[in-house]
Amino acid sequence: MIANPDGGGSIFWLEALKGEDNPVSLKRTIVDAAGKEVSEEVIQGDVCGCCPTAVTRTSKGLLLAFRARSKDNIRDIAVTRLENGKWSTPKLVNADGWEIEACPTNAAAVQAKGDHVAVAWFTGAQDKPREQMAFSNDSGSSFGKPVLLSTGHAFGYTAMALDEDGGAIVSWLERSPEGAKVLVRRVTAAGVAGPVVEVAKGGKMALGYPKLFHNGSDTFIAWGNAKHVETASLTKN
Repeated sequence: MIANPDGGGSIFWLEALKGEDNPVSLKRTIVDAAGKEVSEEVIQGDVCGCCPTAVTRTSKGLLLAFRARSKDNIRDIAVTRLENGKWSTPKLVNADGWEIEACPTNAAAVQAKGDHVAVAWFTGAQDKPREQMAFSNDSGSSFGKPVLLSTGHAFGYTAMALDEDGGAIVSWLERSPEGAKVLVRRVTAAGVAGPVVEVAKGGKMALGYPKLFHNGSDTFIAWGNAKHVETASLTKN
């Protein structure tokens, strides 16, 4: 969800009235500042059925990232923009060509500052599970060439934040002897990837879906373990 300028909010969600093997709708519900439902709309009538959505606000309005689904079960990340009260025709961030019969429950993260947008995502296309990200400088109308972030077998579960210089700090899970590890990597606004930093390791399920938060010059990450949630402060290199 995301706050609206009038004090209300927009909630994005998936609806599978006939089960996940049938078309799953991507919808938006608008609520006012008191929490009362104002309206509801269908943004897309057939999307990937379990992957989380991600939304941000650019200088031109809302930008929504989601995992699309073609009739041939190609499930790549797409974005749509709210322009003059209407959602634009979805565009793929990158044509990975990931064909998969089931929903991978693993999608994208999106952040924006003005017209500067970053999207990070997981794909298993060409049987190469990997983590990627790409920048846009026109509020998500177009994206540059993807930057490869992962160095091994990625699991995804992406989180991202933008720093004060327009660079992206991205976290994801990657395979390790212990099961999985939480990795973080910074990419400059020019698309140059920095060193990979290992934050934690453990069981894939226990680590959960890590989250990143950036404020001022500080970046924090939170992740799970078998008993509680852990956090760390990340230092800019």
